[in-house]
Amino acid sequence: LACASAACHASRLFARGAAQRSQEQPAEPAFVRPAVISASHNLTGYAPERAADGDASTYWLVPGGERMERMSHDKWLVLDLGRAAAPRALSLLGTASTVGGARVTLQRAASPRGPWRTVAHVRGLRGLRAPTRQPLPADLSPSRYFRLYMRREGHASFRHAIHDVCFECEEDAA
Repeated sequence: LACASAACHASRLFARGAAQRSQEQPAEPAFVRPAVISASHNLTGYAPERAADGDASTYWLVPGGERMERMSHDKWLVLDLGRAAAPRALSLLGTASTVGGARVTLQRAASPRGPWRTVAHVRGLRGLRAPTRQPLPADLSPSRYFRLYMRREGHASFRHAIHDVCFECEEDAA
């Protein structure tokens, strides 16, 4: 699925500006919006699918508090690109109720059940001003399944919301 959201548009402008600054003119990347296929939490009104629905006003929410603390320290979304692709960057738009941005680990696997291998660490989810764009390793092999894994930080009131997820891929994966 192609991205059309503000987060993907901002990443597209960033990629275009980087290409204009370089001597070579690489092909413009394809922007792929993943499907959410599983998640650690699913609250009414804040379904995991909202993290990748292309609408920055909707989001997947995992609230803080003692009840959530007892349920799970870890939060995650499993994403499906639709077919194997070689992402070059991740755009992530979200918020976290911590002083610093929440730590997010991007992992990949050949199956939606894992085993998971870490691709990158993102210090994102600071605020909705702009998406966090995380370049990914150039030697990343094509993968279909990715997981955003967020570790609880701070006290029991830690909460986060993912408003948009988009991948920049080397070739069109739609």
